[in-house]
Amino acid sequence: MEALAQSADDTGWAQLSTFGSYLTKLQPDFDARLYGHAKLSALVKASPTIFRVQERKGTGGHRHIVVAAAR
Repeated sequence: MEALAQSADDTGWAQLSTFGSYLTKLQPDFDARLYGHAKLSALVKASPTIFRVQERKGTGGHRHIVVAAAR
């Protein structure tokens, strides 16, 4: 959860890519595949007791995933 706290903005949400970067920095051996998921996005979506996940529209209509700690 330290990686999420460091990557989150003032509202508590972090872009998945930013969260992933902090996670890799803090735990260089982290790999979502060790937890049965091909990607970090699949891991956080499959963990609703740990993460809240939203897909948001970004510039140019691109979607991005943001995560926050579960309440």
